[in-house]
Amino acid sequence: MHIFTIHSFLSLTWAEWGSLLVIGGVVFGGLNKLIKNLVDKVLTPINLNLKKLNKNFEDWNDWHKRANRRFENGDKHFIRHDEQLRDHERRITHLEEEKLNERH
Repeated sequence: MHIFTIHSFLSLTWAEWGSLLVIGGVVFGGLNKLIKNLVDKVLTPINLNLKKLNKNFEDWNDWHKRANRRFENGDKHFIRHDEQLRDHERRITHLEEEKLNERH
């Protein structure tokens, strides 16, 4: 048995090899088209939605950081106002005590 002859290769004729090549091309071409359609119609929209979702999470995280900063700044202002109020209370109390001492 010869592997390569003028009319055959690996026990198949050249016509059979040609048929196998055509069948393989059709099968691989069909698979290629099917995979492209899958990517275009299914995976691409999913990918776009995931990108939008990721962007929304990033925007939410940025908003949350800004809100925390505003809260911290507000808290600092509140503490400062509380200290000012205590100082005013001390001054008023001191003035009232002085007035009482002047009367007596």
